[in-house]
Amino acid sequence: MKPEFEIRNDPMRRVVYVRMTGLFDEAAMQAWTKGYRAQGTAPYAGKRHMVVADMRGMKTVHPSIAALMGAEIGYARRHGVVLCAHISDNTVQKLQAARVARQNSPTDDVTVDVDSPEEAERVVRAYAKYLDDARFTGSIRDALSELSA
Repeated sequence: MKPEFEIRNDPMRRVVYVRMTGLFDEAAMQAWTKGYRAQGTAPYAGKRHMVVADMRGMKTVHPSIAALMGAEIGYARRHGVVLCAHISDNTVQKLQAARVARQNSPTDDVTVDVDSPEEAERVVRAYAKYLDDARFTGSIRDALSELSA
C-alpha cells in the first residue's frame, strides 16, 4: 500500500491535522518529517498547540523508520505540542506509535487515544481553553484532572 500523508494547519484554533496511510519506507517518512516540521511545528515558533494525528490505514513500519517518526514527535513536543489526539484502526500500529512517542517524550502525557475524527474534535475543543493557561506548563491533559480535584 502506497504511503500517503497530508498535513494541514488551523492556526486560528492552533491545531495541526496529520493524516498518514499506507506503508512508509525511509524516503516517505523523511518526506513526512520534513513536511511536518515545516507545515506543522515551525508555524507556531514554540507556541503551544495541539495535534490531531489520524493514522487510520497506516501500517506498522521497520523500527528504523519508526525511529524517524519518533524523533520528529519528540521535536514537536519540545516545540509546543501539548496535546495529541491519536486515531488508529490498527492495534499494532497504535502500540508502535505509543512506543516511539514514549521514547521521545518519556512521560508521554500528551497523547489521548480516540476512536474517530469526531471524538478527536471533541477532545481538542475540551482542551483548547487551556492552551494559554500558565498553570499548565507541560501537557494540558493535566488541566482537567487538576481542576476537577
